[in-house]
Amino acid sequence: MDDVLRETPVYQEFTRWAREEGREEGREEGLQKGRLEGSLEALRGAVLAIVRENFPKLERLAKKQVAGVKDPQTLQLLIVKMSIARNMDEVQDYLLALDEDE
Repeated sequence: MDDVLRETPVYQEFTRWAREEGREEGREEGLQKGRLEGSLEALRGAVLAIVRENFPKLERLAKKQVAGVKDPQTLQLLIVKMSIARNMDEVQDYLLALDEDE
């Protein structure tokens, strides 16, 4: 009985439509994930550029700490804090606090 049903044009059309729909959803999810990853990489790069330019001794720590951050808002806030930091100790504290946030 299942074989007879699978051979009907309606079943085959429905199956084709469902596969296309699934592929489209998969593509959209992939695009969204790609955009997020690209955004995260850009934000991580901005943090590292600030540290490299203003506090080069902390570059290794910064690379380690920002590598695991998956929240763009966390990185954006870190960029703001780093931009107004007055000394290396402040920056180091911000970087070490990432462990607590994540």
